[in-house]
Amino acid sequence: MKIKRLEISGFGRWSQEAFDLSDGLQVIFGQNESGKTTLRAFIVGVLFGFPTKKNGHNVYDPKDGSQYGGSLILETDEGDVKITRLNRTKTTLTITRLINQTEIIDPEKWLKQKLSPLTREAFDDIFNFNQEDLTRISQIKSVDFQKLLLNIGAVGSTGWLDVMAEFDKSADKLFAPRANKRPLNIAIKEYENATEELHQKSAELDDFMLAEQALTDLESEQHEQEEKILTASQQLQETQQLVQQYQLFESAKKIEIENVPSVDEKQVVQARRLQIEIDSLNDNILRHNEALKNIEVPHEVSDDNTDQMVLTKAHVAQRNLAVNTEKRTNLLKQKEQIEAQFEGDVPKGLTDSELQSLSSSNVYLLSTGALILILFVSIFIMHWPALWMVILSLIVTAGLFYKRQKKNQIRQMIQKAYSPLNIQNIKKIQPEVDQYEQQKMDIQSLNEQIEGQYDSLIQMIQPIALKLDIQILSDSLELTIAQLISVQQQESLSEQSKRSMYVQQQNQIVTEIQQQQEKLSEKLNEQKTIFKEYHVTDLHELQNTLDQYNKNEQLKQRYQDIMNQIDESTSQELLKYDDETQLLEQKEKQQKHLTILQKHAFELQSDIAHYKAQQEQRTSNDQFMMLQQDLANQKTELTQQFGEYLAKKMSVKWINQALQDASQNRFPKMQQLATDYFQKLTAGRYVNIQFDKNTLQVVRNDRQKFSVVELSTGTQEQLYVAFRLALSQVIKDIINMPILVDDGFVNFDLSRKQNVIALLTDIGRNQQVIYWTAAIHNEHFDKVIEL
Repeated sequence: MKIKRLEISGFGRWSQEAFDLSDGLQVIFGQNESGKTTLRAFIVGVLFGFPTKKNGHNVYDPKDGSQYGGSLILETDEGDVKITRLNRTKTTLTITRLINQTEIIDPEKWLKQKLSPLTREAFDDIFNFNQEDLTRISQIKSVDFQKLLLNIGAVGSTGWLDVMAEFDKSADKLFAPRANKRPLNIAIKEYENATEELHQKSAELDDFMLAEQALTDLESEQHEQEEKILTASQQLQETQQLVQQYQLFESAKKIEIENVPSVDEKQVVQARRLQIEIDSLNDNILRHNEALKNIEVPHEVSDDNTDQMVLTKAHVAQRNLAVNTEKRTNLLKQKEQIEAQFEGDVPKGLTDSELQSLSSSNVYLLSTGALILILFVSIFIMHWPALWMVILSLIVTAGLFYKRQKKNQIRQMIQKAYSPLNIQNIKKIQPEVDQYEQQKMDIQSLNEQIEGQYDSLIQMIQPIALKLDIQILSDSLELTIAQLISVQQQESLSEQSKRSMYVQQQNQIVTEIQQQQEKLSEKLNEQKTIFKEYHVTDLHELQNTLDQYNKNEQLKQRYQDIMNQIDESTSQELLKYDDETQLLEQKEKQQKHLTILQKHAFELQSDIAHYKAQQEQRTSNDQFMMLQQDLANQKTELTQQFGEYLAKKMSVKWINQALQDASQNRFPKMQQLATDYFQKLTAGRYVNIQFDKNTLQVVRNDRQKFSVVELSTGTQEQLYVAFRLALSQVIKDIINMPILVDDGFVNFDLSRKQNVIALLTDIGRNQQVIYWTAAIHNEHFDKVIEL
C-alpha cells in the first residue's frame, strides 16, 4: 500500500492544501513548527480515525474554521482509492475507487480488512515512530528494554507486558516465602496447626496417617501404572498402524518406474489417422489401376482406335516418366548441395570414436600435470633421486604426447576429408552424409526405372509414328505424343467420337491416380515426421512407445496414490524394518508388556480398595470425623488460595511464553535482517546480534560482546531502529504499509545518520518511506517536499 496524495480540508495549521507523494524515500523538509508532525498525525487519523480530547491529546482543530479532515489517495492491490474522513466528532468516512469513480458500500469494513491485522497501536509499534519514541527507549530499564526487543515481533506486546506485571504483583500480595500476614501464608499456618491438633487428639491418627500415606503411595503408583498402560497402549496402537501400513508400503516399493520419454497422444492419434488415409489412398490407387487395366476396347475397333488407345497409355506412361524424372532431379539437387559443401568427394560418415576425437579437451595437459605432481610427491616421500622423477615424468609425458599426436592426426585426416568445413559443421553435417549414399542408390534406381520407362515408351509410339510419318523427338516425348494424338484425332474423327467416352474415362482415372499419388506422398511425409520425432519406423512401434509411456504414468500415479495414504513420519518409521516379521514380533512383545501392566494395575486397585475399607473403620468416631472434616475444609481453602496464586503466576508465565512464541514465529527472519541493518547503521562496528533465552547481546567487530545497557544512547536507538525496520520488512507478506519517520535520528552522529538515510533509501525501493526532517543540508535526496 502506498500513499500517492494528501488532500487536507482542515487539520491543525493546514487548510485547503494538497501534497503529492512519490514512491521510495519521500522527504518532507520543514523548520520547527512548520507542520511536519501535523501531516504525520493527519495520515494516521485518516487511516485509523481522528484523535479525541481524552487524555489531553492534540486533536488538531483547524485554525481558520475550515471543515475538519481531508483525504488520502492510496495505491492498493485493487487499484487507486480515495479515502475521505471528515469531521472530528461525527466523523463520516467515504472510500472511492478512482478507476470508475464508484463508492465502496461499507467503507469501514473495507478499510478494516485492508489494514488487517493492524490496529492504530500496532501501526504505531511497527511503521510509525519519531525521536520521542526513541528517547523513551533509552529511559527504560535494561530488563524491560530487552523484553521489548524480544517481544517486538508480537504486535501490541506492551499492553500484555503491563497485564503480566499486574498479575505478578497481585500474586505476590497472596503469598511470599518469608511473609507472615499474606493470606496464603496465614492459611498454610492454620492448616499446619489443625494438623498438629488432629495428631494430639486422635490416638488412631498415627495408624490413620500411615495408612493414608500408604493409600496415597498406592494411588500414586496406580497413577504411574495408568500412565505406563496409556503409553504402552499408544505404542501398541502405533505398531498396529505400522503393521497395517507395511503391506501398502511394500507394494509401493515394488513398483518399478522407468525413465520413459513422454509421448503426445494427439500425435499418435494423428499418425493413426494418417495411416488410415494412406491405406485408403493405396486402395484407391490400386482400384483405379485395376479399373484402368479392366477397360476393354470395343470388339470392332479399327487400327486407328487401337493406335489411339496406345497413345493414351503412352501419355500415361509419359506422365509416370515425368514424375520419376522430377524425383530424380530433386534427389540430384540434394546430392549436389551435399557435394557443394566439400572440396573433393563426399566422405563417409564418421564413427563414434572418430566423432570423439573431434572433441576438444585439456585432458592431456591436466593428466600430464597431475601425473608429474603425483610422481614428485611419491619421490619426495620415498626419497628417490631427482633423476628418477625426471625420467618417469618424461616417459609419462611422451606417452600422453604420443596419444595426443595420434588423436590430432585422426582429427587432421577428418578435417582434410571434410575440407573446408570446421569441426562444428562436420558434426552438424553427419546426418546429411549418412543420407548421401542412400540418395545415390535412389538415383541409380530411378535412372534404371526412367531408362526402362523411356525404352518402353519409344517402343509403344514408334510404330504409330512410322505409320503417321512423324519424327519422334527424344528430348520432348510429351510434345511428340501430343502431336501423334493430334494427327490421330484428325485422321479418325468419326471413330474418335465413338471412343471419346472411353478416352475420357481413362484420362479421368489417370488424373485421379496422379492426385491420389500426390496426396499419398504428402501423408507419408507427415507420418514420417511423427515417426522421426519419436525415433520409430512404423505405427506399431509408435503405439508400443505410447503404451509403455501410459503404463509408466499409471505406475507413477499408483505409487503416488499409495504414498499419499502414508504420511511422511510413518514412511520414515517403516524404513527401519527389514520385513513384516520384525513388526509382528514387536507388536507381540508390546501386547505381552501391556497385559503385564494391566494385571499389576488390577492388583493395585484391589489393594487400594482394601486400604479404603480399613480407613472407613478408623474414622467411625464422630470427634475424629469432625477434626478430619475441619482439616479437609482448611485443605480445600488452602488449595483454592494456592490455586489462585498459581493461576496468577502461571498467567504471567503463559503471557510471557505467548509473546515469545508470537515473536519467534517471525523472529529468526527479523533477527537476520536486524543484524544486517544494525551492521549498516554502525558502519560495520557491530556485526552480530545474539540471543540466549531472554537476554540479548551485540557483538562488535573485534568479537567483544556487550549487553544493551552497555551501549551508548545513540547505539541503543540504532539497535531499536534496526529491529523496527526489520519487523516492517518481515511482515510485508501480511501487510505492506508506508514507514513514517518524524525527525527520529537526533542522537545519531553525522556518519550514522547518513547510514540510516542510505538504509531508508534502500528499503524505499520496495516500500514507501516518508521521512520528516528539519535538516537536509548534509544529505542529498531525490524527492523532497519543502513546507
